[in-house]
Amino acid sequence: MKTYVWTIILLCYCLWCTAQTKYEVTANTFLNIRSYADKEAPVLGTIDKGGKIDVYEINDGWAKIGYDNGYAYVSAQYLKRVEENSTVSNPTDSKFHFPLLNLATGNAEWMVYLIAALSVALFFIRKSRGETPLEDGLHTVNWLLFLTTAISELVYLILMGGNAIWFCIPDTVGWLWTIINFLLFGFVVFNQFVCFFNTLEDVEYNSYGSFDKRWGIYSWVGGIIAGIVTGIFFPVAVAFVTIAFIVCQIIQIVLIFKGVVPKGGWTRAFLCVAVYLLGSLSTILILAHFVVLLIIVLIGYFILYIIGESSKRSSKECCANCNHYSNGYCHYHNIQISDSDACNKKCSNYS
Repeated sequence: MKTYVWTIILLCYCLWCTAQTKYEVTANTFLNIRSYADKEAPVLGTIDKGGKIDVYEINDGWAKIGYDNGYAYVSAQYLKRVEENSTVSNPTDSKFHFPLLNLATGNAEWMVYLIAALSVALFFIRKSRGETPLEDGLHTVNWLLFLTTAISELVYLILMGGNAIWFCIPDTVGWLWTIINFLLFGFVVFNQFVCFFNTLEDVEYNSYGSFDKRWGIYSWVGGIIAGIVTGIFFPVAVAFVTIAFIVCQIIQIVLIFKGVVPKGGWTRAFLCVAVYLLGSLSTILILAHFVVLLIIVLIGYFILYIIGESSKRSSKECCANCNHYSNGYCHYHNIQISDSDACNKKCSNYS
């Protein structure tokens, strides 16, 4: 039980801090940091004009910030949200810059909520499915939602880059949201994985044709494994693996057109290709991001398990000869141990 408690704590630590936003102080000279949200509260420190701070939340004119391993408050009246605009430079000309597409307030964090909402909608459609593929209006709604979700995820990953999993980084959110975001992320990944295959089956069924999916699906699995192996041990072979993967995808696309166009026409064939390409790419990418977090959690769980086992062993007396606990059964001598003396009488190396 103790191990599971520590695991939950670890999950909280990994996912808690998801709701911070960077702000700049606009006061004339400095801004007071107070112990609680009141202008009469004791002053803990100050922040100079132009200083940057991370804000967890703003309520009733007061911003909650992290301070000295805890929390403090500042007046939100003198804060301005920092707009972080990304730029891409031409490596051949350091003076050439152009802004990356900015959405809403200069970043794409808000798209996380859009993707989550779309995933919930897909979830309800998935739960309403019968044993046969979807047809008619519900089929249309389903593939439209799925493609919208896939495109949204790809756009989000492109815009956010290395900050795509900001909602699962301890320095960005709080303990409470850590476990929630991690579990929600897992739900989105699993739901999309299932919806991808369901939607691909639906569009194939409604295209009046059929096609072999093994080239595409197996090439994704083989390409990922081969990419990891070659990237670590044979970097020079990465280009070969990439070319082979692209060839397999082209073969899959040809198979789709060959199987659908004669009976379903070009429009349905292009729909099948869109669902396959956009769906597989977005699903694999978000799965890869989730696996990174999952590995971190599993490593933490393993460490905590070892610590828990070590503390459990050290808390009980044991025989140095057979290494079994007192108040238990000694498999070395096949006797029931009721206390340390009983084991001492049988084992000369007891200590």
